[in-house]
Order: sequence, then structure tokens, then C-alpha cells
Amino acid sequence: MSDPQDELGELSEALRGHLETARRRGRTRVPVPPTTTVPAAAREATPAPAPVVAPARARVPAGVVPAARVADVATDRGKKLPLLDIEPEPSDHAERAGALAALAREVSACTRCSLCETRKQTVFSRGRGRTRVMFIGEAPGADEDAQGFPFVGRAGQLLDQIIDAVGFSRDEIYVANILKCRPPENRDPRPGEVEACTPHLVRQIELVNPKILCALGRHAAQFLTGQPGAPMGKLRGKIHYYQGRIRVLPTYHPAALLRNPEWKRAVWEDVQILRQEYLR
Repeated sequence: MSDPQDELGELSEALRGHLETARRRGRTRVPVPPTTTVPAAAREATPAPAPVVAPARARVPAGVVPAARVADVATDRGKKLPLLDIEPEPSDHAERAGALAALAREVSACTRCSLCETRKQTVFSRGRGRTRVMFIGEAPGADEDAQGFPFVGRAGQLLDQIIDAVGFSRDEIYVANILKCRPPENRDPRPGEVEACTPHLVRQIELVNPKILCALGRHAAQFLTGQPGAPMGKLRGKIHYYQGRIRVLPTYHPAALLRNPEWKRAVWEDVQILRQEYLR
């Protein structure tokens, strides 16, 4: 087989000679030979232009809602994870509900720490708890102190959106805080306040009997996982155990998301783990 480069060289020399002959004869226009062809070997040696390929669109796996939607959940359920069925009431539901009501009355008169002097009222819980997932935050804020229910302010509205988007019924989820009284100026809970209030929470957890706990924020995560001083980044997104028997999933507090919107993706990943663990 002849070398394509040699054939191209011969073709170039022939064309140069043709041009010189035409110039000597005084021609100003160069006739084009009727059947000038490129050797087949040369055509094969010339690479074809690469086809233009449109970039592939990123695909979202089925059943997964993009994290950006957590902050602004649409009203139609098609943009959320499928709604989970509500569990039937256990046979001892009325007994447990009565015990929780009695505990709430006891908490309303609590004077174990100095927060009783500055509170408007205690903040015990919200939700019926038939869906056995329990969300636990750190302490009430001003809105909660005024209304007597946890997570009713801006952070609570965002929590409701997250609960709804992940497929739980917000009325059937049980929500509480470690502290039942608001710390002044929404400061962090102090160790003595946590120590005074956690017996109430321990009893709440016992009576609610959840399958899984979602710890909202650093203080709740450290207490429920038994890892005081552990950073939130180390705790979140993993399954831990409360008292060695109840699964715990820590994630960022909704109030932290209002200050750090870039954390919403991490929280959305976490609550999808929560859903998977609940369904196990």
C-alpha cells in the first residue's frame, strides 16, 4: 500500500506545475480540471470532524426531591416524597396519652431551675405521636414561650415543611425540646438547666415509645447520643443509639438553616435517612 503522504506530495507537485504553465501562457484564470480527485488513501487519512454532542442533563434519582425544595415546598404532593401511612393506635395508647398529660401538668409547675422565674409558660410538646418518630430540639424561643407549643415560629414553619416533604404527617409526629422553659434572649441551655430538665424528657421518650429520634441541633444531639462536646459535623447524618436501644439521627436545627441556608442540602439528606430507618 502506498503512503498517503507521498500521494499528497505528488498531487501538490502536479498542481504547482500546472499553475506555472498557465502563467507562462499569460492566463489570468486557472482552469480547473474537470475530474480532479483526491486519492482514496488520502481521504482515509483525513479525520472526519467530531460530531457535536449536547451535554447530558443531570438526572435526579426517582423518589428523591432536590434539596432546594426544602426551603420552599410546593403545595402539591407530587413534588414531595410519598406520604407515609399513619400507624394504628397501640392498645395502650390511651394509657400513655393520660400519663403524658399528667407529666405535662407536673412540668407546668416545675421550679427545678431559675428559668421558672423568667418564663411565661412551660412548653411541653405538640403532635399526637401515632407516627413513632420523635423530633427533639434544644429549647423554646419567644414564640413558643408565648403560645405554649414547641416549634411554632419561623424555625417551626421550616420544620413543618421538612416533615411534610419527607412524607410524615406533621400532626402525627411528636415534637418536644430538652428544656421546657425559654432561656432569656434565646441563649444556649446551661448545664444545670439541662440536668434539671432532662428527667422530664426521659419520661416523655419512654411514654411516646418512638421507633427513632431525630435530634435537632447540637445540644439535643449531644444529649441523645451520649457524646457531650462532640461537634455537630461529626454527629449528623449517622445513626446513633439512645440508651443503647432507640435509633437517633442528629441533624441541624431549623433555626440554624435560617442563618445558614447552605446547610439545607445536608438536612434533606439526613431526613431521607430518617425516613429509610423508620421504614425498616
